[in-house]
Amino acid sequence: MTLTTRILAITGASGSGKSTVARALVGDCNRDSADTSACLLSLDAYYRDLSDLSITEREQVDFDNPDAVEFALFQQHLESLRCGMGVPAPRYDFSSHTRVKGASDTIGPARLVVADGLLLGAWRDLAAVVDHIVFVETPLDLCLQRRMERDCGERGRTPESVHDFWETRALPAFLAWSEAARAGAHLVVSGESAVPDVVHAIRRAFGI
Repeated sequence: MTLTTRILAITGASGSGKSTVARALVGDCNRDSADTSACLLSLDAYYRDLSDLSITEREQVDFDNPDAVEFALFQQHLESLRCGMGVPAPRYDFSSHTRVKGASDTIGPARLVVADGLLLGAWRDLAAVVDHIVFVETPLDLCLQRRMERDCGERGRTPESVHDFWETRALPAFLAWSEAARAGAHLVVSGESAVPDVVHAIRRAFGI
């Protein structure tokens, strides 16, 4: 039997808590029953492979620009998931800015696909390929604090480099598209609220 699949996108600033909310939503749906089975498709996996560049050249790439993401492949995978098929999502190594060669993660099929990512909000085609859009709104000073903890602890960055990326790339880029993304969202939630409360609000809003 073909699955009837809905796609829900979650976006917001870097460090807003969108990925935490996305994972919690998928987990909450999967605990209910097979009728609300869910999977997570992270846009982070679709950053372009930069293995053909030197380390110095990779560090100069603006990862807060939509051109850094392979949206064509991401959309192709969303369309396959919509049709009830699983997809081989790339596996990305942020410490080296490269895709892990020969590695992929099978995602789906599921009745609910939760797509999350910073640059989803900057993607002009987003509203045409998903059913619901959630914007996670979080004070920017808290976003920076969370990004600092993540990038230094998990991605091998120094505090100085994280702060520089934030001030010169991440923040200006986010400010350029965030107002339109927030206005186009079907639901705005707080990144400061308890995650279970946010998940409950999303499920109630969209009847998930």
